[in-house]
Formats: sequence, C-alpha cells, structure tokens
Amino acid sequence: MTDVPVAVLSELRYNMHEVMKVTIGELIQERGLSRYRLSKESGVPWATLSDICSGKTKLEHCSAATLSKLSKTLGITMEELMLLETGSDVDTEGKPKNRSYLEAGLPASLQKAIDEYVRGEKEQVSHLDCLWGEVYGSINACQWGGRITKEQADYLRKKYL
Repeated sequence: MTDVPVAVLSELRYNMHEVMKVTIGELIQERGLSRYRLSKESGVPWATLSDICSGKTKLEHCSAATLSKLSKTLGITMEELMLLETGSDVDTEGKPKNRSYLEAGLPASLQKAIDEYVRGEKEQVSHLDCLWGEVYGSINACQWGGRITKEQADYLRKKYL
C-alpha cells in the first residue's frame, strides 16, 4: 500500500488504486471494532459479516441494505465500501493462506534444528550446509515417524530448504 494510512479512508477521497489495497478487515481493525461488535452495531448478521471478511462473499454480491448498514457504521460512503477488498484469507482449497500454524508444536528436535539453521543463516556460518542437512533429516525423520504430517513436512521444506 502507499503511504496513506487506513485511518484516513473516510476523511480523504483518494484514487481507486489506493482504496482497493485496503481490506475490510483492516478497516474494521482501524476503527477499533471486532466483527461481532460491527455486526451488533450495524445490524448485519455475524455470519454474513464473517463471510464478507473471509472473502467467501464479495461486497458486490451483498444487498444494498447490507452495504448501507455497514457503510454507516464504518463511517464511509457505500462507494468507498464497494472499493474495499474483502481480503480472502483462504486459498482455492479452503485452507488458510497463512500457514504458520503448521510450525506450532513441532517436536523439540525439529524445532532445535530449525532454530540453529535460522541462526546460522543470520550469522552466515561456514557450516550452513551441515545445518541445512540437519533440518532436512529432522523433517524427514519426524514425518516418517508420524510426529508431523506430510502437509507440515512439505511446508517446512518449502520454507526452510
């Protein structure tokens, strides 16, 4: 996004390209609201609002009444609301785009190997290839031993190797 902060959305009229980079979720957060509170204050059902924020329902498919309620509560015009991105946080398979949850609760040996590899990259150590091998072997051992899923192993390989 350009240097225009989200907070000025309703105060300034700026070009479409800047507005389109702001998601409805960012605007809700900027206003200090939760989805639940916005739902209560606007009268838009929580499930509808959740579908809009997740990208499941596009704003252009919403009724004028829904758009009017949201725009009034958010303090922006309906036109500005229509320019917001819904900010889909799921991929085409319905899985979250942010896959960092796949790094949660890793076996201690794997976590140690990853931490040492990351530290080695940062410090530009001469034995980085050895650390890389440790991560690679640890991922494989944990996957084969059933301590992490194939999805986790693939994610970790892609991220670190």
